[in-house]
Amino acid sequence: MDMLLDRPRLRRLMTDGNHRVLLLQAGAGAGKSVLLRQMAEDAGARVCTALHPQQADLEGGMLFWDLPRKARSLRLSDAVIDNAERIVIACRPQQKVTGLARAKLHGGCRVLLAEDLSFNDEDLITLPPQTQRAVLETYAGWPAFLRLALGDGEDDGSLVDYCREALFDHLTPGDMAALSLWLKAPDQPVPAIAATLMPPRLLAEPDRYPVLVETLRRASGESLAAYVSPTALKDIASTLEQSGQVLAAMNLLLDHGLEAQAAAILERADGRDLIYRSSLAEFQDIVLRFSHESVAENETILFAICRALMKQGELHRVRHLLSKHLGLDYLDPMKVLVKGSRFSFAARTFRLNLMISEDLTPNDAMIERLAEFMADYPLGEHGKWAAYYNALLEFEIRRRNFREAEAAAARALIYLKKMGGQPLLEFFIHLHQTVLRLMSGDALLARKAAQDARVRLEQVPHPADAEFRMLRLAEACLDYEVGRQRALLQFVQNEFEEFAAAEIWPSLMQFALHYAAQALIDHFPMGVRPGFLDGLWIHLSDGLQFHAMMEIRTAIAYQNAGRWREAAATLSAIRMPMGKHWIDSAVEDLTRFSRRDEIAYVMAWFREAVHLWTPRPYLARQLEALIANPKVTHRERVALEIWLGYTAHQRRETAAARSHLLSALESAHRLGCHGVLSEERLFLSPLLESRTLRAFVETSVGVRSALAIFTSSLNSPHARALKGGLSQREAQMLQLAAGGLSNKRIAATLNISEVTVKYHLGNLYRKLGCNRRAEALRAAMALGWIS
Repeated sequence: MDMLLDRPRLRRLMTDGNHRVLLLQAGAGAGKSVLLRQMAEDAGARVCTALHPQQADLEGGMLFWDLPRKARSLRLSDAVIDNAERIVIACRPQQKVTGLARAKLHGGCRVLLAEDLSFNDEDLITLPPQTQRAVLETYAGWPAFLRLALGDGEDDGSLVDYCREALFDHLTPGDMAALSLWLKAPDQPVPAIAATLMPPRLLAEPDRYPVLVETLRRASGESLAAYVSPTALKDIASTLEQSGQVLAAMNLLLDHGLEAQAAAILERADGRDLIYRSSLAEFQDIVLRFSHESVAENETILFAICRALMKQGELHRVRHLLSKHLGLDYLDPMKVLVKGSRFSFAARTFRLNLMISEDLTPNDAMIERLAEFMADYPLGEHGKWAAYYNALLEFEIRRRNFREAEAAAARALIYLKKMGGQPLLEFFIHLHQTVLRLMSGDALLARKAAQDARVRLEQVPHPADAEFRMLRLAEACLDYEVGRQRALLQFVQNEFEEFAAAEIWPSLMQFALHYAAQALIDHFPMGVRPGFLDGLWIHLSDGLQFHAMMEIRTAIAYQNAGRWREAAATLSAIRMPMGKHWIDSAVEDLTRFSRRDEIAYVMAWFREAVHLWTPRPYLARQLEALIANPKVTHRERVALEIWLGYTAHQRRETAAARSHLLSALESAHRLGCHGVLSEERLFLSPLLESRTLRAFVETSVGVRSALAIFTSSLNSPHARALKGGLSQREAQMLQLAAGGLSNKRIAATLNISEVTVKYHLGNLYRKLGCNRRAEALRAAMALGWIS
């Protein structure tokens, strides 16, 4: 390259008398040595490449010194400096030359850096325009690549080798890792080591030079792969860890059998909590690589593996691992959380998390024990405090202490913000708020929480498929509350199976089961059969206590279908501390129920009592007692008010019926929980058929809005299909076919044979005047029977 391009603008600096010392200081490939030789030729001198120049190396009072690239720190002797009129030195940024201070101070010094040595338009004026563009636009003006721009040089492989041998030869393994990380994501801040190596134009605008970036990326990857010594690997892993690439650092160490060092990184990264800052699949793949010996010796690894398994819904495996390594008494939370427990602080905090997945509902004594345990938390450990309040949030939702749950959520968010923000954990808190507000019946506030949840989840830098699925469910339930049921039905048909197979905390599952069951009840009312909701909970662990809830929802489905005897049989078979006869006579005790299933169970029986209406003078008092129960949600109170209105209407007490109906509709409008009106249409529709009652309540603007949404829900595509002449079974077939289900899947969903499915579909096609499924779906869409 030395005679290919003259650089007069730089060579003229030799005639500039304003400096005695001229330093050409830049990384490899900047053309320092070539320029030095050209300057020496102009002066009629030669270039010195010795480690220690002597007076004999001076020619005409000038020293042209090209430092050997392996040298790090060199010194010019006083004799050479005293006899040199001009000193020109070519060196790299990491090389240091001492002894020049006096010459620089008295004679002046000029330093040419990489920016000065890069080619510019003036340097390239003698080259063809196409070559000029290649030098500047492809190779960032870096002199070392001039031959490539001229089409007379190395191939890609040789260029990679050049970068490895010339650019990266002096880098430590850690520096090499830092440079490699930047080359993979050049939009990130430039590391210090890159600033000493790379062409300045490349550093300023890496996106403009993809060829050069890819070459450097390949070279850095090959250089990193060449390191195999434990010391080098630890250096690389340390750099990866400091750059936030914790899983990559652990993976590298585990690849080479350095488990102890990988475990140390896991501990510094807060162990099991690392899962919230990482891709679940990547986290799981890496922590499961630790040997059984490491798991037995290191609690951090044990809890990280358990956290990964819990994310998959593998609660049984988690309990087995923990009892195996920590003892059977670890499965008793009271023994773990008691003051003076033999278990470590980490083990106790993990037990708190495990209680959530086990669907344990703490009593007051347990909550007090948790408060005592909380006193051991270090004040500066914001992450631990956030986790504590997150657990408390879940427990208070189960205890139906919604105000306390909101307070716990607010405190958890405060501590997460003190940590500098954790998008995924903040998402979970906002999703919790969405769930508890919808469960309590305040859909308007729930919508705000769901919006906050989406904002946080979209900030998560790694894939979060399971979390987005949770969010889609919450948003579908919000749509359901304003009369749009399609999204919820589609979620139940297409995504619920994957949703239930992952780690789902119990309050979210309770919430999901309520809405999912209602979607099925609304769309398949005559298809009720024992176990018709099996698909909603078949993937749940036996440790989760949802069986009673599922049976209650099945009983309600029977009630909506008018099959009251089967509903009563289903409710009677559920194991509960109280039975039907006790409920029939209870009044004051109804104000003190607190458990979720007990309240739902009691209300299911009262739903039957309201429908059957016997001359029981205290039925209204019983319903009012439930309304007075502080654990009953706003949503449940709306249903109770509707029932009170219905019973009053049956007794021909018009004033009372008006009052209760108006209260129910105004509450539903104020809270935005219109879904409960659709759920209770069995009782609400007869009330609204009364002109006297309807005329009275429609004087309220809010009530008219609520009734519009209610009427819209009754005029659903399913309802229109029935009015259009389809049977219940044919309407079911149409909805399932519109959801993309095959004949086999439809048969499994409805517990019928494929032959029966084909028979009903044949009837459906005949009524629509079609011969194929696609034609039938288009026709049904045009009729508004599907959306």
